[in-house]
Amino acid sequence: MDREGPVQRQILSHLRQRFPLAVVHHSANEIPLKGRDVARAIAKAKFNGMVPGFPDLACHLPGGVSVFFEVKAGKNGTSPAQDDVLARLQTLGHRAAVVRSVADVDEALTQWGIA
Repeated sequence: MDREGPVQRQILSHLRQRFPLAVVHHSANEIPLKGRDVARAIAKAKFNGMVPGFPDLACHLPGGVSVFFEVKAGKNGTSPAQDDVLARLQTLGHRAAVVRSVADVDEALTQWGIA
């Protein structure tokens, strides 16, 4: 059952309405295959630049501001790879947050001073 997908689509729609000029991008880090095919697909994706743990949504706003959101549903937690990438992005000066709702997104944007 896909619990995060509906939440992510709500957030995506909200961001695109709130910031119509923004580029909001979903980074697909999951490979919907099984067996030997998944190992090959993961290896190819990593070779082509996929970063395991990269946030679900990258939002590039006017003025050269980029923010990143890892979307979680319910009480689901982040993986060690997600924690690592979020911390690295923040160390580099980017704004990144784990969100579970549109309200969480708006709260993060407010804390970051993004109207």
